[in-house]
Parts: sequence; structure tokens; C-alpha cells
Amino acid sequence: MRVLILSQHFVPEVTAARFRIEPFVDALRGSGHEVEVVCAVPNHPEGVIDPRFRGRPLVRQRAPGLAVDYVWVRVAPEKTMRTRLELYGSYAAMAVAVGVAARRPDVVLASSPPLTVGLAGALVAARHRVPWVLDVRDLWPKAAIVLGELSSPRSIAAAERLERWLYRRASLITTVTEPFRRHIAERAPSEARIEVLPNGTTRAWIERGRGRPDRAAIGMPADRFVWAYAGNLGLYHGLDTAMDAAELLGEGYQLHLIGHGPLRDELERRAAELPPGRVRLEGLMSPDAAAERLLAADALLVALRASLDDVVSSKLFDYCALGRPVIVAATGETRRLAEGAALLAAPEDPVAMADAVRTLRDDPELGRRLGERARELAAGYLREAQAQRLVSELEALTSTADSR
Repeated sequence: MRVLILSQHFVPEVTAARFRIEPFVDALRGSGHEVEVVCAVPNHPEGVIDPRFRGRPLVRQRAPGLAVDYVWVRVAPEKTMRTRLELYGSYAAMAVAVGVAARRPDVVLASSPPLTVGLAGALVAARHRVPWVLDVRDLWPKAAIVLGELSSPRSIAAAERLERWLYRRASLITTVTEPFRRHIAERAPSEARIEVLPNGTTRAWIERGRGRPDRAAIGMPADRFVWAYAGNLGLYHGLDTAMDAAELLGEGYQLHLIGHGPLRDELERRAAELPPGRVRLEGLMSPDAAAERLLAADALLVALRASLDDVVSSKLFDYCALGRPVIVAATGETRRLAEGAALLAAPEDPVAMADAVRTLRDDPELGRRLGERARELAAGYLREAQAQRLVSELEALTSTADSR
């Protein structure tokens, strides 16, 4: 089987999209299938193209059973509606051009958001006359509307029409949560095939969580209770609430934020207004380096906006795999999954978040028990298992197509 995957983000970028697609690629190759990935040149989250990929419309890399095509996209450090649309549109146009010219696949998989990746997948599959799969990592345009990124009635209507069109055209739809599946089912034809393939962690992260690094070696204070977050510093995660909680906690605590994103500058400004040591920010780093810091922390933070009740933060599973106590400030599906394995707090409530941090500082035994339960939760959500399910789905899909 030859599989063509369209994803706006892939290795070496550190994104949720990369960590969902990478196990799919590994499982397909491990099953003897051939994979080609068409992705944007690395640029996220800074909005600056990696120097190794500049100056060329297409950079091709090859490995046994795998071809990766990095295509040029229009990028900008400023994240406005205009710059986002230019990024999404340029990737979709380049992905269609490269995908149409590629050797004929047996199946196309397009991972959204943005919806334009799904549109590119539909067009490429139609050109090659093969089935295609829409992988829905997040609901668009719903999430963009909830977060205030999309407000024009005309734009919303156009995005919703595209969403429904893609659901009608896809041979198979995969998504990450049961609430997402229900949302899609309400908008897709009654005969649409929809499968839930949750996000998860890896065995390597579970094994890594069995030891703790030396704090001094990575610049973390030994005399403060450190609670940490690593990932996108963006609108989804309610990090303004974490900053408020850090201010309430006072001395003896440190909020450690790792990553980059549209709120980075604002978070740095607020951190500078607090007493030294209250908040520490580090930039984007490799998953291994981030894991080392998370392991060294006393507690880990998963936070989502209250309005995102159907979203499951993908970082929940990796955090739990490390066996550190996790604070979950979220509603809906993330809260349901984390119940019993994490300390729950109301989202967007700095007092509740600060109280949760104090509770873990004052009760180390509770933290130890939660860490054990967290690892048990993570073990039930392995990316490798979900990837093998996808392989089976694609094999069945292409077998059915061949029989026709």
C-alpha cells in the first residue's frame, strides 16, 4: 500500500500535529507500506522558515519506505487573520501541486486543521481517483469561533460549508474524542464512516518517567515548588490564569513555562512585573529537553479555556506518562479523562489553580499517589496502538476500493 499524507506540520517541528502523524508514519512503514508526507517547510511557531529550508520551493528528503516533501509557504511572525490565511492558502496550493504530481497513491490522508488541508486532500485524491481519509485533530471552524479568531459571519458561513463538504467527500473520517465524533456525525451524511483514534503517549515516555534528573544541572531551583507547563503559548491554554495564580502563590513557588506562541511576549511582560524567580520562561526546545524539565518539576499543568469542553489536551497523556502529579484546569472531556488521575481545578480560576498547587506542595503523599494513577492512565492511551488501528483502517479501505 502506498499512502500519501498531507499535514501542515511534521518533523522536525514540535507540534501536536507532528506527534499525531509521526506514529502513523512509523506504523505504516513498520507494516511494510510506503509513505509520502507533504508538509510545510519548518516555520512554527515563530513564523520564520528554518534556514536549512530557505530559498527553495520544494525540499525532498528520503529514507527507506518514506519520502518527505517540504513545500514553501508564506509565513510571518505576526499572527493575524491575513497572515494565517496566507499561510494556509499557500500550503494548500503547494500541497495540491506536489500531490497531483506525485506517483499515484492507494490512499490519501489529510490531517486538519486547518480545513484547507482537507480541501487539498480531497482534490489530490480526486485527481488520482483514490479514497481519502480526513483526520480531524480539532474542530474547525468551531474552535476558531469560540476563541474569537473568526468572527465575520460571511467567513464563518464559508468555513462551515467547507467543513460539511469535506465530511461528505471523505471515504473515512478519523478524530480524537467522542464529542468530536458526535459533532462530525451531526454534520456528515448518515452513512459516513467516523472512527475515534485518541491521542496518546509512547512507551518511551512511560519508561522515562521512572527517574528524576538533577535540578541544579538544568537551572531549576531546589528551594521552590516548581509547577511546569510545556507547549504552545497560545489562546487555548489559559496561561494568563496561570500567571495570576503565580502572583497569588507568592514566594516559595515557581511557574516554569516552556515553549513559544502568540502569547509569549505578553507572558514575558507579566513575568517581568513579578518578583524575580516567581515565573521562569524558556523557549522552544526538543521534546527530550522539555521532558527532562517536566520530570524535574514538582507538578505539571494542563489548562484549557472553559469554552473548550469537547477538547482533550494532547499533552495530558505525555504529562501523565512521566508519573508527576498533574493539575488539570479544564472542563468537559479533558476533566472526565483526568478524574482520579490528576488534581482537578476550575478552569480560568486563578484562586482554584493556586489552591491546587498549594495542596500538592503541602501533601507530597497525594502527589505520589496521583503520579502513579497518572502513569496508569497514560498506559491505556499509547500512540502506537492507535497508529496500528489506523493501519488496519487504511488497509480495509484500499482493499474495498480495489474490489470495486
